Amino acid sequence: MRRKPAYILFLLQLFIILLCSIVLRSSASAAGINCLKCHRKLTKAKFVHHALDMGCPACHTGIDAKTVPHKKTNRLSRGLSSEQPDLCYGCHDQGMFAKKDVHPAVGMGCTGCHDAHSSKNAKLLKSRPPDLCFTCHDKAGFTRKTVHPPVASGKCLTCHTPHASDEMALLVKKPVAVCLQCHSDAAHGQHSSHQPPVSEQATRSADELGLQDPMRPNKPFYCGSCHNPHSSDSPQLFNFNARSPQDLCLHCHFKN
Repeated sequence: MRRKPAYILFLLQLFIILLCSIVLRSSASAAGINCLKCHRKLTKAKFVHHALDMGCPACHTGIDAKTVPHKKTNRLSRGLSSEQPDLCYGCHDQGMFAKKDVHPAVGMGCTGCHDAHSSKNAKLLKSRPPDLCFTCHDKAGFTRKTVHPPVASGKCLTCHTPHASDEMALLVKKPVAVCLQCHSDAAHGQHSSHQPPVSEQATRSADELGLQDPMRPNKPFYCGSCHNPHSSDSPQLFNFNARSPQDLCLHCHFKN
């Protein structure tokens, strides 16, 4: 009778050893599966997602690759470890996507703009700007008679950040500062006749200056109040279909 506890303990230890052996063998088998034997085309493009170096199970933990067709062990699409964008935050800094103004496309899922595996475009983009942006943004607003050169050359990211920003309209800097990146001469002359110099506006917020756009409530007064930053039928990119500086001014400053 005294030997029974020791015998039971021995059997328990043996059971644990066998169980661990089965689990490790199964895990090793899964890790040893080369998914690229069937899915090699996912890595054929010029730019390949670095996540692939970690192995497919890093993102697709709910896929049982030992069976063909594959079975899912969770309820998520494609057997992903978690839904987007939380899945992407496993590697990418969430702070870059959690600022004051977040691009609605982020909430729609990162793969709306980026290919999860590989792409012919840098940043794993599905297509190059501005065509990528036109997937959601009405192209008509960017293709009028006069097109702002950054828009015409597809350099949307010169002015806007694609993920999140603390500035209005996902701008990379304060509104006037964005314009001064290219239009440094606008800080002089008629643009600053009855207000602080434009260069000063670039370093001070609209709230500090008390400048508000008269035609757009709760928006600061800046270059975009008079000029369309994307395209216009005016050679000077005037807003409001103005044909001259006087027409532009009279849109807000009516004659008595």
